[in-house]
Amino acid sequence: MLRFVDKITLSFAPLNTSSRSVRASSKPTNGFLQYLNTAKNRASNPKAVMTLNISDKIARPLVEVHYRDKHILKVNTDTLTAQEIVADVQRHSKKLQLAEDISQAS
Repeated sequence: MLRFVDKITLSFAPLNTSSRSVRASSKPTNGFLQYLNTAKNRASNPKAVMTLNISDKIARPLVEVHYRDKHILKVNTDTLTAQEIVADVQRHSKKLQLAEDISQAS
């Protein structure tokens, strides 16, 4: 998932219930942060920078992803599940993977 990502920033208030899908939780499939920190994801792009902004003053949880092609994705995650966040982030990564596959096949 991180193969085409240069930087990912997670901003959330840890005690806010709307941040549940972003922060780590007791179940591995419930937290986007927990999903990002798997060995497989980190190994796919060790140069990817992950930044956490944790503050009680953050009104809405936000995931901001900077891709290699300079595309920036901002996802307001207060109503999304962790799986939906993953799907949003992977959508652009799949486009970049397809473009790379096509260029290598030529």
